[in-house]
Amino acid sequence: MKLTQIKIIHFGKLNDVTFNLNKDLTIFLGANEAGKSTTVAFVKQVLFGFHLRTNKSPFFENYQPLDHVSPMGGSLTFEDTDGTFILSRLYAKGDPKKGVLKVSLNDQEVPESVFFDRIQNIDGSFYTDSFIFNQDMLREVNGLSQAELMEQIYFLGASQSHKLLDLRDEFSSNAQKLFKKSGRKPIVNQLINQIQEQKEVLAQTNNELNDYRELEEKLTQEKEELKKIQAELVELNKEEQKFSLLIQKLTNFKQYQQLREEVQPVSFSKESYERAQAIQNKISDLTADIKNLETQLDEIKNSSELSNKDKIQILVDHKAEVLHWESESKDLQRQIETTKKDLESYEQFQPEAVKLSKLSSETRTKIKDDYQALKNQKEENNNLPGILSLILLVAGLFSAIAINNLFVRFLGIMIALGGLGLFVWTKQTNTKKSQKDQEFIEKYGLDPNVIDLNSLWNEVVQIESKKQTLGQLDQDQVSLNEKIQAFVQELYPFTQRNIQTFSDIVNQLNSLQKVIDQNNLSKQHLNDVAVHLQEKKNQLAKNKIDLSNLFAASKVTDFAQFSKLKQQAEVQEQLKLKIEALQNDLQADLVQLEEITKDPNKLTENKEQIEKQISQKQVQINDLHAENAKLENQMHVLANSDKYFAEKQKLTDLETSLSENVKEYLANLLTSNWIARGLDLASNERFPKMLEDAKKYFNLLTGGRYVDIQLDKKLKVKREDGKKFDVEYLSRGTSEQLYFALKLAFVEQVADKIALPILIDDAFVNFDAQRTNYIVKLLEELAKKTQVLIFTARQDLVSSLELEPIRIEKEQ
Repeated sequence: MKLTQIKIIHFGKLNDVTFNLNKDLTIFLGANEAGKSTTVAFVKQVLFGFHLRTNKSPFFENYQPLDHVSPMGGSLTFEDTDGTFILSRLYAKGDPKKGVLKVSLNDQEVPESVFFDRIQNIDGSFYTDSFIFNQDMLREVNGLSQAELMEQIYFLGASQSHKLLDLRDEFSSNAQKLFKKSGRKPIVNQLINQIQEQKEVLAQTNNELNDYRELEEKLTQEKEELKKIQAELVELNKEEQKFSLLIQKLTNFKQYQQLREEVQPVSFSKESYERAQAIQNKISDLTADIKNLETQLDEIKNSSELSNKDKIQILVDHKAEVLHWESESKDLQRQIETTKKDLESYEQFQPEAVKLSKLSSETRTKIKDDYQALKNQKEENNNLPGILSLILLVAGLFSAIAINNLFVRFLGIMIALGGLGLFVWTKQTNTKKSQKDQEFIEKYGLDPNVIDLNSLWNEVVQIESKKQTLGQLDQDQVSLNEKIQAFVQELYPFTQRNIQTFSDIVNQLNSLQKVIDQNNLSKQHLNDVAVHLQEKKNQLAKNKIDLSNLFAASKVTDFAQFSKLKQQAEVQEQLKLKIEALQNDLQADLVQLEEITKDPNKLTENKEQIEKQISQKQVQINDLHAENAKLENQMHVLANSDKYFAEKQKLTDLETSLSENVKEYLANLLTSNWIARGLDLASNERFPKMLEDAKKYFNLLTGGRYVDIQLDKKLKVKREDGKKFDVEYLSRGTSEQLYFALKLAFVEQVADKIALPILIDDAFVNFDAQRTNYIVKLLEELAKKTQVLIFTARQDLVSSLELEPIRIEKEQ
């Protein structure tokens, strides 16, 4: 699991900063007090909770924002094979240690256990002891004695070894405060001496004490005797109870024997019975089904009888013809309406033609002849004479007035007189013609000067034709209605309905068609029911055969005998269950009960004998109780001295105090030894696995001076010249380097379970240039296996690693 981003909202002196990290080695470069340790504390506290001066370690100091802004906290982003984890933690007053923690995986909020299960649910102390390297850790190592440092190195393989060592020493110290072999001040030593002195005080009352002890010894003997007799009485009571129980069980045993005699073999198969029962149920169901089907078949036969089906079918087959009649009727009606509209238009626009069409043929012929004669006369007497007379009149008057020649004037006057005469004659002729026109109008009501009678005759022909067509259409309509009415009369006996329209006819035909269809379906259903009925009968016959075969196999004739056989089997099964229950209850005593049944009186005699012994023992116990009471009274008289009892009570108190302190001493001693043994076991399991990696890191840290670490009975290191040294003989600096190497190896050992980054916070601040080069090689080697974050103020270390650092600037 790689830490890829640190996002700080408000924490200590850092506000609104984000650090994007490498997955192997990342360097934070900043001056002292710039915020490097604050960043390390932020990583620790977002992971495991805030510590506001509530932890003894100086590492967990108060990192509240300097300007008291809100919110305090931020987030850490981790990546592993399952995706991206984001841990966001903000300070909350209600829970100042834990704060408000939110865990998300791939942008989906999940329970915090999903993340902490990945890191084995370690706590902040374990992470600090194992993964954080800083000046506090080095100062802690420097404060240890050589022996303590050796222990820290050896027990590093055990989880929480530092705390366990402190706890072991605390229990050992508490034990020594209570007792030392040659000590005088420890509490247990003092109590032993005080008890001895108190016993000497009590010895001064020797005579009374001896008498008291004699009585005490005798009382003890009497009590022992009483205890012995009481134990014997208990055993006798057990024997008596056993005999009483046997007497009770004897009745059950007799019942057991009687039941065994009632057991008889019954040849009964539960499976066969259940199968026969199932077949019997099928037969009953099939019989009921057949009865229902036969009833249904009769009902269908009765309902499917349709009289006059052929006549109904013939009527239904005329449905297409009826639809044709409907279409024909609509067409005739439409033609009649069209013809009537045409005749009405003649009434409106050709009233003269309509009037002529209403006359008889002789009258129309007479009108035609008179009109033709009148027309011929008009052609003969046209207007030419009138026009010529006017011309002559005008020409004669002009000649008589305009020309001075007398002859010409005379000739002009004669021409004018001739024109005037011609004009008068023409006028008279036209007057006669007008009289004939008037006679024609009065006779026929037609103005020959206005109408064109020849074209009017054509209109009359059209009107006559329309009237003939209308008459034919009316006749066709009547004929069609007669057909329809005849069909309706045929339909009525089957419908008994008053039919008015074609829709009524079609609806009735559809209803009759449904009757025919329903009749056909009923017949089909009749066939289906008949087939289904036959199938049921076949199944019934087969089941009866199967049941008969099953009865024969079970040696019964019918189901009643089979049921009786079942009852017998159930009775025998109940007998077996009762026998089994009695047998389980009597199992331990069966052999003895069989013997008792041979001589029942012997059991009664034995019981009476035991009861007699119990009565004797009870008398002995009563006598011993009376004797004990007498002895206790005598002891009370001897021990009636207040001083004696005060001294005795003092001795008792001293002995009680000694017992309690001894228990506490042993508890502390055993706990200390148990912790030490646990550390040995834990270190023996993990420590050898750490040596291989620790050798490499120790070699790098010492510049190749030490080449090996060996674990036999003691932990030893091997120098490059082959010389070996016990750990307690190493220099302080070399011991620190060994401790550093082993701690790194421990982190690598648990990396498969706890893959968290190592945080190194100015742990190499005091290293010289040569040792810094060793550190660079170590860090490069370490970063190949696990993620490392370095927080330093040393530019030379950054330059040696050849990495671009994350700079933390100190606020001005």
